[in-house]
Amino acid sequence: MREFRAVGVAAAQIDRIARSAGVARGTFYFHFPTKDDVLLELAARVSARIARRIALVGESAPSLRELLTRANDAIADEHARVGDAGLLAEMLSLHVRRPHDLTDPTGNVPNLVDELARQLAAAQARGAFRSSLPVQQLALVFATSLFGIYARTPRGESLRGGCEAWVDLVVRGLEADPLD
Repeated sequence: MREFRAVGVAAAQIDRIARSAGVARGTFYFHFPTKDDVLLELAARVSARIARRIALVGESAPSLRELLTRANDAIADEHARVGDAGLLAEMLSLHVRRPHDLTDPTGNVPNLVDELARQLAAAQARGAFRSSLPVQQLALVFATSLFGIYARTPRGESLRGGCEAWVDLVVRGLEADPLD
């Protein structure tokens, strides 16, 4: 990650990464066939941490606003942990270059979206909102939009405000009961 942060993913050199990790170049390639695979591993770890936090929030049967606000908080913490908006943007662009196979349950679908969909389904069952859209689609749009905001907005109040505005927009839209 230091190499990616220092020079960017495109300019990162496997030799420097392997040397910094104290492994042979071949060992690096055994675990990560490409630099993209390193980013996929990072994304999987970020996704898993966020999913665990969303699951904990769901245990308290939160309101829709609380659920999405706490999901945003988890994403914000991971954004700070990654520490570089450019690196986060690279992770996001990887998902555009290598789209997920949503039909493959053992594949590369991010688990944070799955967990958020589970929690949205529970909130919907409690009557927190109604929607004709599938919860998996709602979760995917919510999460990818938030990650997009984090990847493209400089840190500070505008980032915080943009994310809060997105949460508010989604909550208002879902609570408006479009089925009536």
